[in-house]
Amino acid sequence: MSDAFCATYEVVYRPADEEVQIRGDVWLLGRHYNLPQDKQELEKRVASLIWCTYRKNFRAIGGTGYTSDSGWGCTMRCGQMLLAESLSRLHLGRDWIWTPGTTDRRYHTLLRFFLDKPDSIYALQQIAQFGEDFHRKVGEWFGPNNMCQVIRKLARYDGWSNLVVHIAMDMTIVESEIYDLCKGKEQSVTKRTSYKEGKGLSVAEESSGGATADGGISSRDDFRPLLLFIPLRLGLDTFEKKYTESLKACFKVPQSVGVIGGRPRNAHWFYGCQGGDGGKLFYLDPHTVQASVDPLSEHVPDETYHDTGSLHLMSLYELEPSMAVGFLCTSKEDLADLFVQLKTNVLGAGPGLFEVFSSRPRNMPALPHMSADDYDLSGDDDSESFHDLVAIDPIRSAPDNSGQDEDFEVIELPGT
Repeated sequence: MSDAFCATYEVVYRPADEEVQIRGDVWLLGRHYNLPQDKQELEKRVASLIWCTYRKNFRAIGGTGYTSDSGWGCTMRCGQMLLAESLSRLHLGRDWIWTPGTTDRRYHTLLRFFLDKPDSIYALQQIAQFGEDFHRKVGEWFGPNNMCQVIRKLARYDGWSNLVVHIAMDMTIVESEIYDLCKGKEQSVTKRTSYKEGKGLSVAEESSGGATADGGISSRDDFRPLLLFIPLRLGLDTFEKKYTESLKACFKVPQSVGVIGGRPRNAHWFYGCQGGDGGKLFYLDPHTVQASVDPLSEHVPDETYHDTGSLHLMSLYELEPSMAVGFLCTSKEDLADLFVQLKTNVLGAGPGLFEVFSSRPRNMPALPHMSADDYDLSGDDDSESFHDLVAIDPIRSAPDNSGQDEDFEVIELPGT
């Protein structure tokens, strides 16, 4: 059997899980469970999450010689997990449950986007090379903010999902600007990548703002789905306990797609929290090395993309203070509800993690990248397709300083 199909595991780093009996209220990605009554339902949901880990024996990244991301790619893998959950909701639905051996074509299409191959949009190779735009060389560790910035760039080439990615870099959410970004646009000629079932990735020469021939997400009711990132720094060197309830409240929001964060230099994707007092978070851990997968058919061998072992819990108070919170909205109504949830349930839970304004205050400078055209690759003669991205080195521009974690400032918001 080919090494690519072997489910071999090599644990590089995995903190010991607390041997505790989980009881009472639990919140996972905006849904409530009561344990032990809902234990089976919760375990099925966790097993359905796409688990991205270190991989080995993939094609060398851009001539650098790296054939594994072991020891440096954990934040990238956490970003992949958050993004995979977002795309799963878009294409499979929130109630989708994974079963071993499934032949669900949309699910296998989604997995292909994350294979460690240069022709996969969200491949580790693409992420690592785009990181150079934010002063991160291949083989260097990413911070959460770096990962958000790279996802934002790569999502522009994903015509199958038609996703807008917005990053609230100054811990400020301006509702009117986000609504403007999500306005759907008719696209006569779209140089984006679409997926042809069983034939890999290819450039869609023609696509419209209506239903797509390849089953992708089109603009609905003049709205494109939104992935909103809010990079945070909740303390100087360590997580400040005063933010405990506010951060836990983020996992109770229906639009939650989790948090990229973790211990120093050891990132995890957090997808839930325990209720009640104190701070315990549920997470998936990328620190396991598995063989790279290179499927020979349209069905991806997926047994290594789901963690069916024990649940992993970690104390909030072990967190590195730098993290990024993610939310996915699939409609205008969903976005309107998110703003209500953030203002009422998150900001109302304790010291403010961020600020929310209906429109940008006059004394606040406008942010860059606030045009819908920034998310559109259609029509421009000098725009590049994902085909171009695969054929040559990743598209480069002048280094973008917005992705540097050192740009974070610890800001005390009113009332904190």
